[in-house]
Amino acid sequence: MKKTTKLMSNKKLFLSLIYSSIAIIILVSLGTWQLERLRWKTNILSSMKLSLSMPPIKISSEIIENINKYSYRRIALTGNYLNDNYLTIYSKVLNKKVGKHLVVPFKTQYGTILVNRGFIPKDFNIINENKSGLVKINGIVKFQQKINYFTPKNNIYKNEWYYININDVSDYLSAPLLNFYIVEENNIEEKYPVGSQYNINIPNDHLQYAITWFSLALALSIFMNIFWRKNVS
Repeated sequence: MKKTTKLMSNKKLFLSLIYSSIAIIILVSLGTWQLERLRWKTNILSSMKLSLSMPPIKISSEIIENINKYSYRRIALTGNYLNDNYLTIYSKVLNKKVGKHLVVPFKTQYGTILVNRGFIPKDFNIINENKSGLVKINGIVKFQQKINYFTPKNNIYKNEWYYININDVSDYLSAPLLNFYIVEENNIEEKYPVGSQYNINIPNDHLQYAITWFSLALALSIFMNIFWRKNVS
């Protein structure tokens, strides 16, 4: 009977060792993956900062053909806002004030480009404040926005927008658009819209995540070492 009990105890001990080892391997793998993500994110942020530090480019046919090379580059445009076709992106917050982003198609000689003009409060009078006529603007080049699981889908039939999707907007306007959009720089002479100030505010928390996973793996290893010594002896 004692022999059977001992065998059962040894079996449980062995299984606990196996399961704990698997858990430690998983935790270490997650930590390693976060370090790889950290390296990837750091390279992206460095590339963005380098692009923003370079002199502005002027739109041209050659630039448009090679636009994928100019992500986050500052760009100068000349054209007309198509103010009747504006969109608003919900919901945005600036300085604890809830509002939206004003997005307006901008017609140039090379094609029509969506321009995110920036933050406006909910009660902003868009019709009265929109620029008209031939204007020159500066901004940064961006591409299709990626969304997470919690972001609502755009509803082009109800004119409800939560992120910039160039294909959706093109369908809504029944008009072709170039395959990138512009985030307009902030104009200090205008209270609204509040445009971009070229700050890179993308979080890079992968190091903290990696430390968390490695710490859990270490804690579990220490616990199993103590548990093993206690039960074997």
